Amino acid sequence: REALAATARLCGPELERYGRCVAASPGSWHRDCRGLRDSVTRCASAHPLVRRIGRDCSESLRALERCLRERPGNAAECEPRAGAFLRCAQSVT
Repeated sequence: REALAATARLCGPELERYGRCVAASPGSWHRDCRGLRDSVTRCASAHPLVRRIGRDCSESLRALERCLRERPGNAAECEPRAGAFLRCAQSVT
């Protein structure tokens, strides 16, 4: 939770814009919101704890991203992978 809270605190505006884009583009967010996703990534990578999560949880993060890419119109199917990533991130903190 600490890492997620740190990311939200440090990168709140970027996360908010990305979230609005994803919500507005349910079938094409993976294309339409790529630049915004990259800005969240750049912002988050500036925080040491977030970098550590990215390193230690890269496998579960890649699985989540792959699932989201393969199911652009039905992200709910990726909830198990999102949960695995969140559990990993919490274990790092």
